[in-house]
Amino acid sequence: TYMILGAQKSGTTSVYEYMNQHPLIVRARRRETHCLDWRWNEKLSTREERTEYCQSYFHTENLRKYPSILTGDSTPSYLLDSYRTIPRLKEVFTWKMKLIVILRDPVKRAKSHYEMVTSLDGTPEQVKTRGKQWVNKTLEEVIEIDFQNMKSVGLIPYWNTQTQTIDGDVFDSFVGSKEEDVAFEDYLKIHVPMNTGSHSLLSRGLYELQLRQWMKEFDHDQFLVLKLEDMSQSFPQMHGNRDCSDVSDGGGVQSTMNKVWKFLELPCYKVQDESAKNTRSYQKEIKDETKKVLERFYAPHNQRLESLLGTEWYNPWHVA
Repeated sequence: TYMILGAQKSGTTSVYEYMNQHPLIVRARRRETHCLDWRWNEKLSTREERTEYCQSYFHTENLRKYPSILTGDSTPSYLLDSYRTIPRLKEVFTWKMKLIVILRDPVKRAKSHYEMVTSLDGTPEQVKTRGKQWVNKTLEEVIEIDFQNMKSVGLIPYWNTQTQTIDGDVFDSFVGSKEEDVAFEDYLKIHVPMNTGSHSLLSRGLYELQLRQWMKEFDHDQFLVLKLEDMSQSFPQMHGNRDCSDVSDGGGVQSTMNKVWKFLELPCYKVQDESAKNTRSYQKEIKDETKKVLERFYAPHNQRLESLLGTEWYNPWHVA
C-alpha cells in the first residue's frame, strides 16, 4: 500500500515503527525489503515471477482476505537510487502506491550516516551491510570522496573545489536541466554500489534533485514529505475521540503521524510509544569549518525545495 523511500538517517525507522502501532497496519516480513535494489533478483525472467518475489516480503495471501488492512515497506535507499528503483516499482507494484519521504537537515544527516557506517556496533549482518570502506577515514576524507565522485560525472559543475563555494549563475543554469538529469543517472550507475552502505554521503542530502526524479514519474498526490525535526517539537495533547482534527499543527510525533493517517486514509490513532528508533550518539561534533562548507553546498539545494513542495519548505532548516 505504501513505501517509505527515505531519506536514510532521517527518521524512517521511527516513522515505520509508529505506523505499525496502528491497528489497521501490518508490518512486512522485514522492515527494509530492498526487493527493488539490493535484493532484486536478476535471475527471474518474467514480470509475474518478479512480482511474486517482491510480494513474498509481505503477508500477501493473508492480507487479501482483509482489504482494509494496509502494509508497506521502508527501504530508505530507494529515494537516492531512482534509476534502478522506479522502473522496477512500476513493473511489480502496478497500483497507485502511497510514497512517504522524511527529510532531515542534510548536514546532520551526513554526520549521522558517517557515524552509523563507521560504527562496529550491531549484528554481524548489520556491520557487513554497512561496509568497511570508511572505517579508517575521517568525515572530511569521506566528504571529499563524494565531492570528487559528483565532479567526475559532471553533477556539480557549480561547486568550486578550491574555494569551496558555489557559482550561483552556473547553479541556476544547470540545476533542473537535462544535463543534470544525465549526470545524476551516471552518478547512480557508477557510484552507487549494491553491496555496501558506505557511499553517497553528500548526494543523499540533495533532496530536491532526488524528489524531482520521483515526482516526474508519479502524481504529486502520491507523496507525503515530512521533516524529521517536526517530530521533536512540542505539541498539544490529544483530546476527545482521537479525531485527527483535534490536534493543531504544533509539531511532535503525534502531529506528524496524524498527517500520515490522513494521507493513508486511516482513522486517527494515538501513538502509544513515541520513543525514537535506531538512534545513536556522536563521538565528536562536526568541525565548525566542515559544517560551514556543507551548509554552503546545501543552501541553494534546500532553497529549491520550496518551489517543488510549497512555501512551508522555505528555509526548512533555518540556515542563515
